[in-house]
Amino acid sequence: MTDQELMQEIKLKYGALLVSVSSSSSVPPGFLAGMIANESEGALNAKRFEPAVLSSLWQVLLGRKAAYGSIGRADLVAYIADLPAASVSVPDNFSRDAFQNLDSLASSWGLTQIMGYHVLEHGCPAEHHGDLQNAEVSLKATIWMLAKFAAEFSLDLGTDFEDLLRCWNTGRPDGKTFDPAYVSNAMNRKAIYEALL
Repeated sequence: MTDQELMQEIKLKYGALLVSVSSSSSVPPGFLAGMIANESEGALNAKRFEPAVLSSLWQVLLGRKAAYGSIGRADLVAYIADLPAASVSVPDNFSRDAFQNLDSLASSWGLTQIMGYHVLEHGCPAEHHGDLQNAEVSLKATIWMLAKFAAEFSLDLGTDFEDLLRCWNTGRPDGKTFDPAYVSNAMNRKAIYEALL
């Protein structure tokens, strides 16, 4: 599939939703479409497991590290044991799916491949990793995360697209993307999307 065909397909599937979700932000629909093209090619059920993230989460869960970003041990225990509050100690018996829940936090999900652990952060529009496979929730979470990057690094959501893309892929505006063409591909796809009628 060519980039032109991909962007046409994304516009057909998600164009109205992109306009709707972007209306509460200065993030333009075309930028989100470029991110979708890069991250999932429009596949809502896209998923990618990240072993290094799982290792870091295990370090927190086992008490070897205090936190992974803003996520502490109590947050992880509550999520993987499917408990209502984050102020718990390790339960005697984890649920049968506790380890799958931990794996879900170490996987990226949905249209823009949001890491599952972000659902544990205060303010995230998604409360469970499964929510990230809902297009509207996923895109709202994407805008929320972009806004966090913009605030942290003094970026403009309506103009600093290349820096935002590097943040999305690496966590920093000066980060080196794994795919050297990641930023240029998204920017080209954004331009194609915006030229569609």
